[in-house]
Amino acid sequence: MKVLFLVTRLPVPPWRGDQVRAYHHLRLLARAHEITCCALLTRPPPARLRAEVAALGVRLVVVPLGMLGAVPALARALLGDRRPFQVLLYARRRAAATVARLGARAGFDVVHAQLVRAASYLPSEGGPPAVVDLIDALSANFARRAASERGPLGTVAAWEAARLARYEPQLVARTAAALVVSEAERVALGGGRVTVVPNGVDPLAFPYREDGRPPARIVFAGNLGYFPNVDAARWLAHDIFPRIRGTLPAAELRLVGARPARAVRALTGAPGVSLAAGVPAMAPELATATVAVVPVRAGSGLQNKVLEAMAAGTPVVTTPRAAAALDVEPGEHLLVAEDAAGLAAAALGLLRDPARARLLARAARALVERRYRWEDSAAGVEAAWQRAVNRP
Repeated sequence: MKVLFLVTRLPVPPWRGDQVRAYHHLRLLARAHEITCCALLTRPPPARLRAEVAALGVRLVVVPLGMLGAVPALARALLGDRRPFQVLLYARRRAAATVARLGARAGFDVVHAQLVRAASYLPSEGGPPAVVDLIDALSANFARRAASERGPLGTVAAWEAARLARYEPQLVARTAAALVVSEAERVALGGGRVTVVPNGVDPLAFPYREDGRPPARIVFAGNLGYFPNVDAARWLAHDIFPRIRGTLPAAELRLVGARPARAVRALTGAPGVSLAAGVPAMAPELATATVAVVPVRAGSGLQNKVLEAMAAGTPVVTTPRAAAALDVEPGEHLLVAEDAAGLAAAALGLLRDPARARLLARAARALVERRYRWEDSAAGVEAAWQRAVNRP
C-alpha cells in the first residue's frame, strides 16, 4: 500500500510516547509498504534527524507550520470555533493545502494520522480512507489534570477536556478506524470503530538482567517535562520515598528522563534523590535499579515506562491506573497499590525480598515477550489499514 503517515513530532529521537510508537511502526511497516512520513512541525529539523527518519525506509516530507500561525488559530477559539486547542494549535490553511496537493500527486491508498492534533490534515470526503491513531482518550487525560490542578491551569485543562470530549467522537465517526493503546481507552471513547493496538517493547534495546543490581535503588523513568510524570515524580519524592527511606536509610531514588521540569529539578535537594536528565539510553538506568516505582495518577494510555522496566528485569510497583492499561496480573507480573503508604510498603517488600523480586521480574519479562512485541503492534496497524482500504 501507499501510505501517507501524518505526525506532528518527528519520530526521532524516540523520546516521547507518541514518538516511540511512530518510530517502531514506521521501522517495521516500511518493509512492506511505500510510506511517506509527512511531519507537520513548528520548526524545521536538522539534517541529521531527517537522515535518521529516512533510514527507517520511508520518504520524509516536512511541512513547516511556524509559531506565528498559532496566534490566529487560537483567536478562532475566542470567536466561537469549538475545536480543541490541540487541534487549533496545529491548524494552518497553507499547510493543509500543501498536504492536500501531496495527496493528490501521490495517490495514497490510506492516510494514517497520529494524535488528535493532526485531524486538520485528514483528507476531505472522496479522498483516501483515514486511520487515526489517537493513542489514548485525551479528553479523559485533561479531565484528570483539571481535577488535580488549581488556578488558571486547572480552568484551561477543564475547558480543553470539554472540547475534546465533544470532538473525539466526531473524529472517530469520520475516519475508517481509530486506534488506542488499551481497552480502557477504547471504552472511554465509546467503542465503535475504536480498535486496541497496544504498544510494544524492543527486547534487544531492553535486555533482561537479574544480577549486578544495587541493594536499594528505586528508579522512576520517563519524560520528566510531561505533567503526569511531573506529578508522579513529585508524589514519589515527597510522600512515597520518605516512607521507604525512613525504614531503609540506604535507599536511593533516581529520577531519569529528558527535559525535566523545574519542579522535578527541585526534588534533588532531598536526601537520597538524584536526577539523570537526557541520558542517551534508558535501558542501562533500568538495569542498575532494584525496583521501578511508577506512581502515575494523572495520565492515560499505556505506560511505556512500565513495559520497559518489565522487559529489563526491573520489578515494578505502580498504581491501578497504570496497571489497568496492561494485560497483567497484580502480584504475578507487578505490584499495585493506590496510596503512598501502599506503594512504599510494596517497594519495601521487594527491596527486602530479592527472591520474590526475581520471580516477579521473570514473569514480567515472559509476559512482555509473549504479549508486547512491536511486531504485533505494527501488525495491528497494518490490519487497520487493510480494513480501511477494503471498507465499502
